[in-house]
Amino acid sequence: MLGVSLLTFLFIRLIPGDAIAARLGTSTALTPDQLALVATIAEHILPETDTPGARTALVHRFIDAMLADSYPPDERQHFLAGLADVDARAQRSSSRAFLRCATTEQRAVLDQLDREAFAATLDRGTTPFFRTMKELTLVGYYTSEIGATRELRHAPVPGRFEGCVPLDQIGRAWAV
Repeated sequence: MLGVSLLTFLFIRLIPGDAIAARLGTSTALTPDQLALVATIAEHILPETDTPGARTALVHRFIDAMLADSYPPDERQHFLAGLADVDARAQRSSSRAFLRCATTEQRAVLDQLDREAFAATLDRGTTPFFRTMKELTLVGYYTSEIGATRELRHAPVPGRFEGCVPLDQIGRAWAV
């Protein structure tokens, strides 16, 4: 697991999220249905508010690229099994696939997964699917142009250092 996290970090430092997403015209690790499912889950994790959401930032394509290019086959399969579990849970609770559920039903499924992922111990060697999904969503969003410039503030060349500035003067956190 540490290897994948480190590899993800190194890969992301070299290639911004939107550059990864832009180079992919079609899905490579995910089927179109899985890609739609990932896009919907990512949008629940980072919804559109006064700033664009995960779907607009093409986070689903970033996740697809990461799965195809950076994840070993066993971890990719674990992620795909997690996607199948999301659909199975929706089927059990609402008698329909996750993408056909109402927003409140979708959130109930994701809330349950989030509680289980939070409570899970990492001693077993496998990271819970939803924890991985959230991590990839956040990394994909905040390394995209939208995340770095519209959600965070981006200073391509930082100005002079001011060590003690009241937060109300700068507003949001900075992305460098």
